Amino acid sequence: MSNPYGLSEDALAKLRERACLCVYCHKEMIYPFDTKRRSDSATIEHFNHEPPWNNIETVAYACGSCNSSKGAMPLMEWLEKSYCVERNITLDTVAQPVRDYLADKDVSK
Repeated sequence: MSNPYGLSEDALAKLRERACLCVYCHKEMIYPFDTKRRSDSATIEHFNHEPPWNNIETVAYACGSCNSSKGAMPLMEWLEKSYCVERNITLDTVAQPVRDYLADKDVSK
């Protein structure tokens, strides 16, 4: 899978091993990205939208729906939006890589 973020194929494989489902909604995703099924396709999600873009501690795979909904919004702000509320996406339900990232940032509930 080529990507504009400079992530190596090895890094992409590690991301998939770490969380093979969407890190937010836990949907099974399509690999590689399918333009006809964007919402179900795996996308590279940046937790913080700041460089470096190739740091696997600040990125993960998320489905196109979640990634599109979040956009460049700060993670904690996005978790309060109706998209997350309606889908029960919370600090307690997100995948471990997201919780690890937030713990490193010392984000409080």
